Amino acid sequence: MSIIGTSLIWFGWFGFNAGSAGAANGIASIAFINTHLTPCISMLTYLLLEYIYQKETTIEGACNGIVAGLVCITPACG
Repeated sequence: MSIIGTSLIWFGWFGFNAGSAGAANGIASIAFINTHLTPCISMLTYLLLEYIYQKETTIEGACNGIVAGLVCITPACG
């Protein structure tokens, strides 16, 4: 359920960030790319820190990293 929820949030976030440009232009494409890359990097960072501190990684940790990345990129994506 966590993975499905995170996937749906991530998919919806593309419409929120890239769709805010109001047109299919360069700003929308940059927002789309930023909306995809930031959660990926945030997830990897979260998993790395989780492994360093707890010596294991979890799916919930990956989902938390993705959502944190989506929240952080929203004000600065485009």
